[in-house]
Amino acid sequence: MAKLQEKIELKALISGYCSEKGISKADFAVKANVSEATLSAIENEKWDKISVAMVKKLQSFLKSETTGTLYETADFVAVMRACDAAKEHHLMVGLVGDTGTGKTTSLTAYSRNPNVYRVTYEKSMNPKQFFTSLLKEMGVDFAGNIYSMIGKVADELNCKEKPLLIIDEAGKITHPVMLYLHDLREKTKGNCGVVLAGMPYFREHLKKAAARGKEGVSEFLRRINVWHELAGLSVGERRFVVKDHGITDPEKVEELLHHEKFGELMNGIMLEKIISEQL
Repeated sequence: MAKLQEKIELKALISGYCSEKGISKADFAVKANVSEATLSAIENEKWDKISVAMVKKLQSFLKSETTGTLYETADFVAVMRACDAAKEHHLMVGLVGDTGTGKTTSLTAYSRNPNVYRVTYEKSMNPKQFFTSLLKEMGVDFAGNIYSMIGKVADELNCKEKPLLIIDEAGKITHPVMLYLHDLREKTKGNCGVVLAGMPYFREHLKKAAARGKEGVSEFLRRINVWHELAGLSVGERRFVVKDHGITDPEKVEELLHHEKFGELMNGIMLEKIISEQL
């Protein structure tokens, strides 16, 4: 059995998450893909009804929604400002950066705000699966055809106060999904901001497709109000992160400073700690 303390902590984590996001337990149930009865059992501390597998499932979900230690690097601040601007002024913002620059970490942190919905586009998704994922993120249990799903998403966004839709891995979006997102944007542009985050090739692929006259791409590209490209960590930022993790040996610090991307730097730090513990 999962330890009682784990279950008590899980109850607190769920309550904290719902409070931070400004959502109901029913919304959380949809997002986490669990029943309301399960959440009721947790809320009322009926621990005998909560299996080990359920504890692990909810722990995994909550872990995916957290970021660990955050560093206010120039890129992190830029992502926060881009999201703020999109949310406040209903802009559609293109955010690009190479893998490991911290896009997802920063966007995950921002998505803990109320009325912010973050979905990651997966290459294996078809349009209906994408919009099902988006509706689930919004805490909405809804089934229908693509037209009705887009309408439902638009209705939900238009009744929120300054909502923001974040789509991570946007560079992988297929042409049909892009056309459907264009429809969604047209229905919500007076009330909702959008952040499209992807690799640097995201913008270039859109430009090339627009130049070839591919259906709807020019229109979609024009509706992206502003682009921002992440620069990566400065030497000073890298040095601070390394020392913040307790690594002070000058030789090891200099070795780690070669990692310009946040993800690569954190991997290097993790490996260094593992090696140090084994010695």
